Amino acid sequence: MDQLLQLFLEYGLIGLVIASFTESFISPVLPDLLLIPLALAAPDKAIVYAMAATAASVAGGVIGYFLGGRYGAVLIKRIVPERHIAAIRRWTEAYGPWAIILAALAPIPYKFVSISAGVFRISFGVFLLASAFGRAKRFLLEGVLIYYYGPQAIDLIKKYSDDTVLVICAVVIVAGVLIRRLRSAGAPTPPTE
Repeated sequence: MDQLLQLFLEYGLIGLVIASFTESFISPVLPDLLLIPLALAAPDKAIVYAMAATAASVAGGVIGYFLGGRYGAVLIKRIVPERHIAAIRRWTEAYGPWAIILAALAPIPYKFVSISAGVFRISFGVFLLASAFGRAKRFLLEGVLIYYYGPQAIDLIKKYSDDTVLVICAVVIVAGVLIRRLRSAGAPTPPTE
């Protein structure tokens, strides 16, 4: 894997785009392993690198989504570990489309999220929106911090990234539960005889 990582790094932005795209449905190379060194080498381009990683990752996620929709349970059982399938299934049943936002923010590899979204037939529009939000949070946070703080951003990323994910997940869960309750409270009750 180190050789593959070095190959991607040699190609700079193009390598980052390829790694971000393929990681969304098959590749084991995390885009962060390319984004951070590239951004540190040229902090003035960190945000551009982060935007490229975000766009390529979401585009690759579309491939994962359609692979999951086309090959369903057979594909998900071969590629996604059972613990991740169970977590995404529980989230989907409990929170509906909000589950994709949660999964995109959680430390579950994105390829598992994109394939599972297709398998569980999450709305494509919701999937795209949640993926864009989740991927942007991940990559743009790194890019912006490196742009403004340079090498010191690494400590900030390590310190605040997990805390940020927890806060955002908590807000999304609370909002999802509130919306669900408001919808069910406003639903008309069937007449009794």
